[in-house]
Amino acid sequence: MSIFEPEGLWEAVRERMQRPGAIGWLLLIPIVGALAVTIAVEMGVRVFTTEWNAVIGYSARPDDDGARLRLVWAALAVAPLAQAATGLLILPLYGSRRRARAALAVAVVGTIPLYVAGLSLVLLPGILLVLVAFFVSLVWWITGARQLLEVPQAEAPEFVTITVLAASSALILCSTAFPL
Repeated sequence: MSIFEPEGLWEAVRERMQRPGAIGWLLLIPIVGALAVTIAVEMGVRVFTTEWNAVIGYSARPDDDGARLRLVWAALAVAPLAQAATGLLILPLYGSRRRARAALAVAVVGTIPLYVAGLSLVLLPGILLVLVAFFVSLVWWITGARQLLEVPQAEAPEFVTITVLAASSALILCSTAFPL
């Protein structure tokens, strides 16, 4: 199994989805992953700020009431769920039947590289690692869509692009309309 060609990963996910409690784990991964990344980001902002760099001019605003912390956690936790919901809605357009558990598995498991790399956001250059992790996640989402959701190979990149953009747009709109 390769990180860039995770076909073996999706076979293992398919087997584990049949076990009792699989949905619980698929819901727990985004909650815990988002919390870990949120703590790393908050530590980076509070402890390792970049105020020392006068050229860049970055200075984090204080978050005394914790609103930014809650918003980051909520967005990171809900993102895979929104992506799974979007995928579930458009699956028939790709000739596949709707499978909620598989759509959730593809979205959540595909997000794991981002959660792991997000821990590097304690320091600002960690964003470069998150960028690389995003590309790994794209590969994982595409192979997961092909293997678990049976999206045709030629259409899997388009499917993933639509789900990522729709979920991101929905989260941006919700965070603007309902600030925490």
